[in-house]
Amino acid sequence: MKKIIVSAILAAVIISCNKSGGGSGASVGKLENDDQKAGYAYGLNIGQQVEQYSQSLKEDSLNYAELEKGIWDYINNSSKDRDSYAQGQSIGMAIQGFIKGQKLEGKVDPKFAVAGIMDVLKKSELKFSKDSIGMFMQTYMQSNRDKMSAENLEKGNKFLEDKKKDSKVKATASGLLYEVVKEGTGALPTATSIVKVNYKGKLIDGKVFDESKKEPVEFPLANVIPGWTEGLQLMKVGSKYKFYIPANLGYGMNGSPDGAIGPNETLEFEVELLEAKEAPAQAPQQQLTPEQIQQLMQQQQQQGGN
Repeated sequence: MKKIIVSAILAAVIISCNKSGGGSGASVGKLENDDQKAGYAYGLNIGQQVEQYSQSLKEDSLNYAELEKGIWDYINNSSKDRDSYAQGQSIGMAIQGFIKGQKLEGKVDPKFAVAGIMDVLKKSELKFSKDSIGMFMQTYMQSNRDKMSAENLEKGNKFLEDKKKDSKVKATASGLLYEVVKEGTGALPTATSIVKVNYKGKLIDGKVFDESKKEPVEFPLANVIPGWTEGLQLMKVGSKYKFYIPANLGYGMNGSPDGAIGPNETLEFEVELLEAKEAPAQAPQQQLTPEQIQQLMQQQQQQGGN
């Protein structure tokens, strides 16, 4: 789970100007559900950090009206070439990154985050206790993740069951599904092989989350997700396969570290195996004899005495 507090914005917010009042109507009414509370609480977190940073600037404290405009400028994808917007744009980027990274699109409205920020900065009455932010967000994020995990698993299982009805699709004992697009004639890789491939990875909704693009990628087969390690050992060099990988053979409950793949996501890959070679054997570590160990100890003692 990503940290709620976005400390990176403090480094990005480096342009200073004189503080002034005003705003762009970011204030919201009563928080009616947990999604609205989450957006507002997230904004309170950022607002407290911005307030502390602004206070540290003293006479050159931030212009909150321009900061708010910059936030909305970024969120609404409206480009303006004014330096005074830079602070808000960096915060707007953080808000969008949080929503997208946690798969909260359609749930958390950015306006609640902006309202939380501006209520702190303008010292308005807060609709959420600062002291309860941490516990609420921890509970909210875990609940959202559990719900997402269950939904992804259900959708993924249905997707795989539908694929099994296709006569071109085969299944292994582990649950990996694969489809032969083109059969090669080269050697089969092993679990310890280094492979070179072209590939494209998609979620079951068709969204591409990773691909080799212009150049093939080379990596040890032992260092990838289980679905790949198993699947590529079915392919001869020159083959092109499609893999339909259940969550337990992919990124599992945690999803990918970058957030592109959510918890319990089923994955689809198109893979072309260009080359497979065995990794160079590692030289075995030589065992020292008791005599050699004693000689080393004597040398260390002599060096210590010099």
